[in-house]
Amino acid sequence: MRRAVIFIVFACIACTAIASANLTVFQPSYGGLSATNVYDWCNGPDGEVVAATARGLSVFDGENWTTYHRPAGYVPESLISETILSVEYGPDNTLWLGTTLGLQSFDGQSFHTLATQDQLKNPAVIALQRWDDAMWVETRNSGVHRVEGGNWTWYKPFAPGSPASYALEDMALDPEGRYLYCLSKEGLWAIEENSTGGFSQVTMDGMSLRGYEGIRTDPFGGVYLFNRSQVVHLDAAGKVAPVLGCGDFERVGIRVQDLGAAPDGALWVATNYGIFCWKNLRVVEEIGRPDGIWARSIKTVFPDQAGRCWFSTSTCVGYSPLHSQTGTAISFVGPARWDGNLRLQ
Repeated sequence: MRRAVIFIVFACIACTAIASANLTVFQPSYGGLSATNVYDWCNGPDGEVVAATARGLSVFDGENWTTYHRPAGYVPESLISETILSVEYGPDNTLWLGTTLGLQSFDGQSFHTLATQDQLKNPAVIALQRWDDAMWVETRNSGVHRVEGGNWTWYKPFAPGSPASYALEDMALDPEGRYLYCLSKEGLWAIEENSTGGFSQVTMDGMSLRGYEGIRTDPFGGVYLFNRSQVVHLDAAGKVAPVLGCGDFERVGIRVQDLGAAPDGALWVATNYGIFCWKNLRVVEEIGRPDGIWARSIKTVFPDQAGRCWFSTSTCVGYSPLHSQTGTAISFVGPARWDGNLRLQ
C-alpha cells in the first residue's frame, strides 16, 4: 500500500512538469498551473511569466507556479473573478488584470479594484496595453479607456476620434512608430503619441482594412496583423507587406490561430497542426505532437524575455527554447509578394 501511495504521488509530480526533447510541459495541478485555457500572457519585471486563465491567475517564477483564485465568499482585497482575460504590468510595476467582472491591480500581496462603473463602461476587459505612463484598457463593445495618474479618458464607440466598432478584438503598440492600434474585424484604428484628435481609421486605397482577427507588436517596429489564412506587417510609414500565408506551411487545411514575435525577429505561429517558427521567408522549425506537445492544435503562443516560447493547448501548457535573444528584423517581401500603402483617415 505504501509503495502504491508513493507511486501515485510520484506520478502526479511527474505529470505536472514533463520535459520532452527541448520541451517543458505542464498540466494543471493543485497548487500549480491553474488551467490550460490561457487568454493572455505577459512578462514580469523580475523574469516571471504571467498567464491569464479561465481558472485564476498563474505566475511562473522560472521553477514553480503560483496560482491565485477567487474565494468562494466575499473576501476583501482578493480576485473578483475567476476568469482573467488580460494582464499587463503598469508604470509602477504593479500587475493590472482585466477580468470578466472588472479591472484590478495586484501588488504581489493583495488585489485592488481600479475602476467604478462610471469609469469603466464595460466590466469585461479584453486587452491591456501600457504606453509610457498611461494604461490603455480595451473592452469589446464599449470602446477604449486611457488611464494616467488616476484620470480616465473614454473613447466611446463611433464618437469622433474613437474606434467605430462595437466588436473590438485586440490591441497592440508600435513603440518605434509611436502608434497604438485597436483592431476589430470591421477595421483598424490608430492613435498617435500625444494626439489630441483621438483615433483615426487605417485605410488602404480608401478602403478599411478588414478581416483580421489579431494584432501583435513587432519588436523591430510596426505590428503584425493576422487571420486564419495569412499574416501581414504594417509599419509606421503606412506600408503593409505580406509575411506568410497558410500555403507556406505545406499542409492541407492548416490555419493560423495565434502568433508572437520573438526578440530575435522570428515569428512563432500557433496553428491547428502545431507550432511553426518562421524567419526570412521560410519555416526554420516545426514542433508537433511527435515532439511531445500532446495536442496537435495550439491555442496560443508567447515568446517571453527569458528565451522561451510558451504555448497552450487543450491539454497542457509548456515552452520551447527560442533560437536566440538577439537578431534582426525578418524579411517580408519575396519575388512573388506584394506591398501597399495604408493611410490614417
